[in-house]
Amino acid sequence: MTLFLAAMLPLQLYLFWRMRGEINGRIKHPVARRIVLFSAAAFLVLMLVPLAWQAFLGRSTLGTDIFPFHALFIASYIWAVGSMGCAVVLLMYSLFRDANPFWRHDTSSPRPDFGRRHFLQQGAGMAAAAPFVLSGYGVAMERRRFDIDHFTVPMDGLSSNLANLTIVQLTDIHVGPFMTAEELSAFVEATNRLKPDVIALTGDFITGTPAEVDPCVETLAKLKARYGIFACIGNHEIHAKADALLTNGLEANGIHVLRNHGVSVPVENSHLNILGIDDLHAGRPDLNRALRATQKEGGEAKILLSHRPEIFPWAAQAGVDLVFSGHYHGGQIKLGRHPKSLSVARFLTPYAEGFFQLPRAASIDETDKRRSTLFVGRGVGISGLPVRINCAPQIAHLTLKKA
Repeated sequence: MTLFLAAMLPLQLYLFWRMRGEINGRIKHPVARRIVLFSAAAFLVLMLVPLAWQAFLGRSTLGTDIFPFHALFIASYIWAVGSMGCAVVLLMYSLFRDANPFWRHDTSSPRPDFGRRHFLQQGAGMAAAAPFVLSGYGVAMERRRFDIDHFTVPMDGLSSNLANLTIVQLTDIHVGPFMTAEELSAFVEATNRLKPDVIALTGDFITGTPAEVDPCVETLAKLKARYGIFACIGNHEIHAKADALLTNGLEANGIHVLRNHGVSVPVENSHLNILGIDDLHAGRPDLNRALRATQKEGGEAKILLSHRPEIFPWAAQAGVDLVFSGHYHGGQIKLGRHPKSLSVARFLTPYAEGFFQLPRAASIDETDKRRSTLFVGRGVGISGLPVRINCAPQIAHLTLKKA
């Protein structure tokens, strides 16, 4: 959020400079002009306060469940994304206008086409307003409408016992001001309707306070899966010092929390190893310890839950077949809906969203060409700005298949 503010402030100053030019040009009365200028400056400051509060004090220090504060935060987030897009559009329009000879006044040149100029000005105005429309849609609509995405995962050497096994992943739930227990219930009900064999929960269950643990646990306790529900810890519960409370609550409700641990799950006449590690940055991850936990009862396939996907190269070398991760929310704001569409997450990690593959560790058998697969989910909640554009919340439903 601090980096976001640093990028936002120069654009806000540019936007105010443009607003001041419009106000000075349209309002001739000096007193009225000063009043409007002061009101515009006060509005911009007011829109920045919630973002600065969250960046430096944490959103949990202010009661965002109270309607006026919640409404102010929502308005601030819509303004933040919309105004930045608007400022960029206006800046590009100004650069184009200054560089284009069509806009320059020259008495020796032919008479300018004012109709065309007016058309371009109107187009620029509509383009500048578009980010506000998209931002409002992203806050009010898209972050609430989720997709259920179905995938098949070919897996080398899979027996008929594990073929067609179904796994549902929920990640980055972020129960808090922008994910209530009632909203989470819709995801739980949709997941149960899929009747999965296994459910994988890959961290960031809460947003920022221990008070969010109970409503999260009580809602997730209603999840149902044939062979069990398994979870790993994310960075948000560790930063909130609520990881132990969350772990105990989930375990008490039949959800297995794997903190550098692994279990061997019997499936028909076979076994599936499910491992989990702590968050790579905020926790104390130990993949080797998790692998050792399943050595006595080896399974024909290893599945790893890791909140952050950057473990993937090491997991592939260790012979893990499938890794589930999240953390990046698919970027939350993307230029298109495709998993590879440009987003901020693309600058932070090579594993922003979707499927990735790497060769498995070298085997004694040189003909062994098996590969490891990583799936990074978009998540169901939000973090930072409560905006999703071209990046709807996701329930991922995966079916294992013989390669």
